[in-house]
Amino acid sequence: MYNPSPNGPCWIELSSPDTTAAQEFYGPLFGWDFTEPGPMGFGVKAMIGKAAVAGISPQPEQAPAGQPAFWSVYFRADDLTDLLSRAEDADGQAMMAIPEFDGTAGVALLADPAGTAFGILDYDDDRGFTGAGMPGAPSWFELHTKDFGVRTFYEAVFGWSFETVSDSDDFRYATFMHDGRATGGVLDASRVGIPAHWESYIQVEDTDETARLVRQLGGDWLAQPHDSVHGRVGRFIDAQNGAFTVIQPH
Repeated sequence: MYNPSPNGPCWIELSSPDTTAAQEFYGPLFGWDFTEPGPMGFGVKAMIGKAAVAGISPQPEQAPAGQPAFWSVYFRADDLTDLLSRAEDADGQAMMAIPEFDGTAGVALLADPAGTAFGILDYDDDRGFTGAGMPGAPSWFELHTKDFGVRTFYEAVFGWSFETVSDSDDFRYATFMHDGRATGGVLDASRVGIPAHWESYIQVEDTDETARLVRQLGGDWLAQPHDSVHGRVGRFIDAQNGAFTVIQPH
């Protein structure tokens, strides 16, 4: 089983206005089965065999009416208090922090200096995803930001190093290294009319077949499936207008 190491991605979670409908969409799309809620609380875990790959949780009651589903990315901390201190020193903001969520784990919601939110988990068990690099599991993590210089925040907080892929006005992109390998990237989205956000790429065996299933299950395409340097990519929305991305690696 895969065990995410500290300072790297460790979990993805869908906040859904209808968790039953979400399971009916993503289950057949990715071959996910679902468990009862795990130790982090009120959501369900998506499983590939015995490997946990994602979570689906209900939106809070105070969520605005009609708010679409949305995915969040979480990173692992080995010491939540220390990580929060580094984030504050690097001009980040803790929007929520519970050092002892259930007696054995801590959780926080942070925003980088550009205002992009992401989650933090501090745990010593197996509550992170235990499947990666296989169909149905997250395999790449990407920050779309209006401030490409925000990379210095992630260097300070997580110790990542970055490798520039392109630095032109038309396309500005860098990959980040964690545990000695490229784990995700940072895209300059200042010219794109979408909010800044973190997203994960879910690995699939056939992007074009996944695209067909998306529409069959009530979702739609945000863009035509296309080839990238990482593989064949598809960007879609689910049946509750939640955006997500898949990749068929080269």
